Amino acid sequence: MIDLLSLSRGGSVALLVVMLVIVAAQIGLVVWLAVLHFKSRKPVAATSANETAAAPSQPKTGKGKNPALIASVKAVAILVCICFVCVALLAVCNELMYISDEERFNRSLSKIYPGFQGDSSFDQTPDSQFATNHAYKGQVKKVYKSTTGDYIIEALGGGGFQDGSVTLYVVVGADAKIKAWAVKENVGQSYIDRIPGNAGNTWYVGEDISNELALNMTGATVVATSTAINNAVNMASYYARNALGLGENPEADAQKAVAELLGDQYADYKMTSVNISRATVDGSKGVAEALSDVNNGLSYLFLMQGEANMFAYVYGAKETLKIVVVKDNAIVAKTEGVSDTDEFVVNILANPVYTFTFGSYQAYAIVTESADGVYTVAGLKVGVTPNTYVLKITVQPDTDGKGKVSAIEATVNGYVPGEPAETNTNKLITSLVGARLDNIDAWYNDKTEGGTGFVTGATQSANLIRAAVQAALTAFDASSASGN
Repeated sequence: MIDLLSLSRGGSVALLVVMLVIVAAQIGLVVWLAVLHFKSRKPVAATSANETAAAPSQPKTGKGKNPALIASVKAVAILVCICFVCVALLAVCNELMYISDEERFNRSLSKIYPGFQGDSSFDQTPDSQFATNHAYKGQVKKVYKSTTGDYIIEALGGGGFQDGSVTLYVVVGADAKIKAWAVKENVGQSYIDRIPGNAGNTWYVGEDISNELALNMTGATVVATSTAINNAVNMASYYARNALGLGENPEADAQKAVAELLGDQYADYKMTSVNISRATVDGSKGVAEALSDVNNGLSYLFLMQGEANMFAYVYGAKETLKIVVVKDNAIVAKTEGVSDTDEFVVNILANPVYTFTFGSYQAYAIVTESADGVYTVAGLKVGVTPNTYVLKITVQPDTDGKGKVSAIEATVNGYVPGEPAETNTNKLITSLVGARLDNIDAWYNDKTEGGTGFVTGATQSANLIRAAVQAALTAFDASSASGN
């Protein structure tokens, strides 16, 4: 039996309302005509017998009957019948052609995943423990599972233009590889149309989610929006590894090992990976190389945020993990068998991570080499973009003995092609020559014409460059104060 409540499906209610409005208007017209009719029936007194006799005879249509009123009533009755017939037809068509919300979703996904059929028994509510990730400014909103075992993850990635976001449908196969993705919506990404139309079937497709995915901008010119897309894909991958158990998850294994080493005392600390993956260039040491030795290579560097920042250095993998946790350049904990005299431990303490806060932005830097006033410094960022900058910064004593930058050279250029152009994005590499610790903030924010300040739109890259320069100046002043 067809339930008339089904009219709410497919927009039939709107049509029904229109019909009812028409009926109501006709009924109103009939009432108005009736009122006029009864007003017109007031008797008129005859002034004389002759006038009465002279009055023309009226056609007999029945007592009190009005032809116009009768015609209107008939018209309304016919219209009401038509309305009910239309309602019945709409109900029948709606029942025959009804598309459920699930089917609509399946049809949408068929554009990026032909033949997708949802598993109706799967709970689409994300696991709250893994539904957000600070590194990607990300959030998983819904998770769908296909009848073939693949997953479609609705993931938001932040860090876009003007700190906006992009929400994607990311298809992750049962083999732990990205199959496709499509944009669902975005916030503030006015140039998202500059993302190539085939990006959802080319960028990241076929890549394994077991490791963090590097930024892909093939054919695009918008860094910020591409960054948000990258963060959304990595957010989906993070969720797939941790909540759905897809692929290998060495980073999670390392984080678990760090947590077990520290115990309950630091259980409320938030652990986030710091990007150390950039390769060395021109013979300069990268971060991982500077903090490693022949036998122990640095695998992960975790920022631990709580009462005070700590850094956990993780070497090796799986059963061979070696962990050193440092706070204020002092060892808080280390795995059994690790000695304070081990070369890689000495390297950690000799190359502390500097933490800088610029407004709401937090950046990190490590001095990987220093000799004769030339400091090789890596500017780091929590998350995956922008890329790490490694700078060779020459610092010389000013007239008061404090450090002053005399030269900056980029040995690892963290610039990602797009807007702003490379010259503007990397402006601080030249404009901070001459800066000191006591004036670097003013130089950084100098937006006057021809000034030394950063270029709007390249804030994140500028912050990494500044962090590297500031770390070199800090290291120089500390060395001078100690007499080294």
